[in-house]
Amino acid sequence: MTTRRFVLVVVAVLSLACRRETPVAPVSPTTSTRSSTATPAIAHDGGRLQRRLEGNVRTLNYLLQTTEDETQVLSFLYDPLLDFDAELTPIAATAARWEVLDGGKTYVFHLDPRANFSDGQPVRASDVVFTLNKVIDAKSTQFAARFEGLDRAQTRAVDEHTVRVVFKEPRVSQLFAFNLGVMPEHIYAKENFEKTSKVVGNGPYVIKRRGRDRTILLERRANYWRELPPIREILFRPIADDAVALNALRRGDVDVSHVNNDVWTRIRDDAAIQQKVEFRDVYQLGYNCILWNLSEPLLTDVRVRRALAMSFDRQTVIDKLYHGQARAVSGPFTPDQWANNPDVTPIAYNLEAAAALLTSAGWRDTDHDGVLDRNGKKFALTLLILAGNATSRDHAQILQESLRRIGVALEIKALDEAAFYDLVLQRNYQAAYVSWVNDPDPDPYTLFHSSQLAPAGMNVVGYNNPEADQLMDDARIEQDPTRRADLYHQLHEILARDQPYLWTVQVAEKWAINRRVQNVQVAKGLGLFGWYPGPRGWWLKP
Repeated sequence: MTTRRFVLVVVAVLSLACRRETPVAPVSPTTSTRSSTATPAIAHDGGRLQRRLEGNVRTLNYLLQTTEDETQVLSFLYDPLLDFDAELTPIAATAARWEVLDGGKTYVFHLDPRANFSDGQPVRASDVVFTLNKVIDAKSTQFAARFEGLDRAQTRAVDEHTVRVVFKEPRVSQLFAFNLGVMPEHIYAKENFEKTSKVVGNGPYVIKRRGRDRTILLERRANYWRELPPIREILFRPIADDAVALNALRRGDVDVSHVNNDVWTRIRDDAAIQQKVEFRDVYQLGYNCILWNLSEPLLTDVRVRRALAMSFDRQTVIDKLYHGQARAVSGPFTPDQWANNPDVTPIAYNLEAAAALLTSAGWRDTDHDGVLDRNGKKFALTLLILAGNATSRDHAQILQESLRRIGVALEIKALDEAAFYDLVLQRNYQAAYVSWVNDPDPDPYTLFHSSQLAPAGMNVVGYNNPEADQLMDDARIEQDPTRRADLYHQLHEILARDQPYLWTVQVAEKWAINRRVQNVQVAKGLGLFGWYPGPRGWWLKP
């Protein structure tokens, strides 16, 4: 799992487009002077936007973020070096222009001389170098894998507004990694980096208040260096429960909220709801899956993991839970990404075959209590889900019933966001239902490479396959698009065979937006957020 950032999120997304994309072309020496699209005129100035978060924000340290909720808040507090436009093309942000040299080993960024932090200090090249070093030193879960191979000795500030970033070897998708916020050295070098509560960014908003109820109120800063966004304040409200969030939408206490497909199906034709809100389909580069902790003795045998996959009734999930607004996935790439191997099909639902595989792995019901056992140990698993998300629970219950029929006991355990992520990132779990969002240029290295074991990396399942490692290593530096696609196709096939995840579906994500919120646009692959101007271009009717 997000740069797009690798993040754990509650609901994945579906892209309806059926065309195949092509991989990013080889990086060649180039100079970019593309400018960010201007935000709408300040004529629509003012107002407070109220947005739902699905969990609590644990940190606002930009480099230590781990959840989509944290990313949502931080995106208003920090501007990245490079942003994405609605077509997922890198565009200027803190860096006004850049050059890619030495076949992709060297990147020279020329900072916008207007760029400043919220305390009024200018953004300097030394701040970029400080941030990159902290990515490595703090072992940033989100960003460290993207900057592996950084040549720290040669990465330096050329002058106050020019930074030279050097890597030991080129990587095709490296430019996308610079969708990274810049942290001020004059603040964070003096603080305990992991524990500081200070938030000083170069984005358009600052924190006005953090409430005891975990709300976060942002206020637009007058000294922002780019064109000011129209909305004056943004209030983030953590609401885990979908039913509570729906009532908040009805009352107008929340302007923007994710809505699961079950709720959407029930309320989409409600005249009162239609009068107040509109619904948007958002198609991101993500998928739902169940993580198997491969350190768990019950799950070390690939036959067992395949049997569990055969017990997942994907079509029922698509039809009953998502009302047809989802499609099957078979591996770590979404169906429309060029890296996806179309010849790899999802493991079909087949309880008879699943039972046979478990028998071949030595599991039998010797005491006739309905639960398989082996060497005196029952086949009983605990599946973690996020509390408050009804679809996640329904999803898990469908699998639970199928497994019961073949003698596997599955306990479903709902946890709040903080407890859930702590257990997953520490690999202190058996199974967990999550979703991942891929990068625009996908790189599954941090999820599956053996060097990226959690908690230092995002390989939270403990997957270790030398053949897969080699394919990921090669794909990261392969300059030929056709060859790179072939490497990922091979990787897709291996991962589908080994089943470190049970890949389930890609879901059409629904967002409810109060009709007073104007100029809401959707970007291909990123949806409402994570691109420029995105929500910074929204404005509010009085």
